[in-house]
Amino acid sequence: MTGLISLNWLIGDQALSDHILARVNELVDQGTEYKHACTTVTDGADAGEAWAIAATRQTWERRPDTDEDDAPIHRLYVLERTGNTVVVADLDLDADPDAHSTLGLPPRGQHLGDEAEGAVIDVDLLNLYDLTAWEPFEHLLPTAAVPAAGTTGVGE
Repeated sequence: MTGLISLNWLIGDQALSDHILARVNELVDQGTEYKHACTTVTDGADAGEAWAIAATRQTWERRPDTDEDDAPIHRLYVLERTGNTVVVADLDLDADPDAHSTLGLPPRGQHLGDEAEGAVIDVDLLNLYDLTAWEPFEHLLPTAAVPAAGTTGVGE
């Protein structure tokens, strides 16, 4: 799922706005002019680039055209994003623990089977995956509007 319209439908305009603003602020903190940072982040998010859209509480699924050797884990769940890295867990462990493989991951990601800790990988590795679900923290609030679920968040 890519594109700002799809992301807005998936998580709502407030959560998407908060996410984009956080990415913009990161670029501004690194010395990028605000206007250029806004354009860079919105263009990246609209193109579905992982550096622009990767966040905590997301599910990513390996793209059909991606070689299994390049991305050995079929479905990843982002436990945490910190700068240019994400901590991910293997969502397929419960379905088939024997299918788990970390052979293609960098040395930091070799403990991916440890669900308590996850594995730290570069955010760019997510470019081999498609974003399939995103549950921002705002969705935990009783007043949250969740477009994909058909809720308005008010009085429900």
